[in-house]
Amino acid sequence: MSTIWSEQVDYILSRGVSLGGLGVRNWALGRDDALHAIYELEALGVAILGGDVYKLVGGKAELTYDSWYCDQGPGESDSDFTKRSSGKAASYILSCLMPDGLFFASA
Repeated sequence: MSTIWSEQVDYILSRGVSLGGLGVRNWALGRDDALHAIYELEALGVAILGGDVYKLVGGKAELTYDSWYCDQGPGESDSDFTKRSSGKAASYILSCLMPDGLFFASA
C-alpha cells in the first residue's frame, strides 16, 4: 500500500480497520487504539482536524454519521492547536456512551 499521511502516521493508524472498501484512504481504530494513537500523534506534533465514527456491520465498516472537528484559532500556535485538537478528539471518543463496536477515523 502506498503512503497516505506519512510513514510514521500510517504506522500508527494502520493498526485499525482499513476503510479502503468504502473508498476512504484511511483506517478506523477501536476506542483504546484510537486513544493511544491520539497521544502518539500529539507527540509527533500532528494536529487532529476531526474525525468520523464507524461501526462494524457484517464485518465491514459503516459510517454512523457522527463526527467531530477542531479548527485552529486565530493567533493560536501550531503546538497549542495540536494539544487542543488532541484533547478534543480524546474527549469526544471518551464521551461515546457505547464504545464497543465503534471505530474512529481521524482527519
